[in-house]
Amino acid sequence: MNAQNIRIRGVGAVSAAGWSAAAMQQAVRAGKPLPSAKCTRPGDDRTWPCETRLVPAVPPEKITRHPRLRRSSAITRYSVSAALEALADAGHNPAAPPRGLGILFVMMNGCVNYTGRFYHEVLQNPAQASPLIFPETVFNAPASHIASFLGIDGAVSTLVGSPNSIMEALDTAAFWISSGVVEECLVIAAEECDWLSAEALTYYHPKHIASEGAGALLLSATGDGMLMSEILGPMSYLSWSERGTLLAELAAETRVKFNGNATLIDDRSGIVRLDRAETAAWSGVSWNAVLSPKKVLGESMGAASALQLVLGTLAARETQQPVVISMPGTNTAAYACVLTP
Repeated sequence: MNAQNIRIRGVGAVSAAGWSAAAMQQAVRAGKPLPSAKCTRPGDDRTWPCETRLVPAVPPEKITRHPRLRRSSAITRYSVSAALEALADAGHNPAAPPRGLGILFVMMNGCVNYTGRFYHEVLQNPAQASPLIFPETVFNAPASHIASFLGIDGAVSTLVGSPNSIMEALDTAAFWISSGVVEECLVIAAEECDWLSAEALTYYHPKHIASEGAGALLLSATGDGMLMSEILGPMSYLSWSERGTLLAELAAETRVKFNGNATLIDDRSGIVRLDRAETAAWSGVSWNAVLSPKKVLGESMGAASALQLVLGTLAARETQQPVVISMPGTNTAAYACVLTP
């Protein structure tokens, strides 16, 4: 993939743990699942449990004001905050981003809250459905808002896919950089939670807890930053059993090299049946530390792998040792990558 040997110069995050990458890192290191709350369904209640872990209220210092953000959805607000943090983390002035900066946005569900609101208005009274809401329902709305807010003069695009589709975004960003399309690229993956997506997760397993947030990575071919030294995948699969076989192969390619000298950031959720293949794949290895963000934060869907990469960057920066990130996905392909100082 093109993303091999690209550098992650800055990171930012918004999660159920708070409005910074540091808050997320602290919560995941503690290893204690964050409190969850019942997710209500409009109209009538469901007969089974459905829990969510939502982003807390925005602190005053994180409030951003801009004409394009007046009616923006939660997914945009999370993404703006994560992007500003990533720029500052890389040493840039967020108020004056560097020239030649591009944006690649990744999502899975999209702007579900405004979409649900718009359809609700259409069903109630089509003649009264607000046209002001509709632009906020499209997949490219957050990327457009962020580009306007930052004054981006580079390429801007949105990718829609599964939780680990950020790896394809990193590949595209690296191609943009190497081709001279942009000099640096902000890759952002985000998700906002609503009752429909939260409920859908419980169809896969009743213990799934939906979450939300955003992870941002500032990529560059030069300068300081954690190096994406190895990328394994995509390893495509069509069934859950095939996924387990590929996970074992993927882990075997990396674990021998880093036995006892690396941190593992995995994708396990704390649900034994769903974690079984990944647990088996990475067993038998002595890691410096093992971090499982989903056990703490919940299932943040389109933002999940981005938050793993943010944690991996922070861990590699602090320990000055490699970090292995396992991103097996749920639908199409498995990935793993290695970040080194």
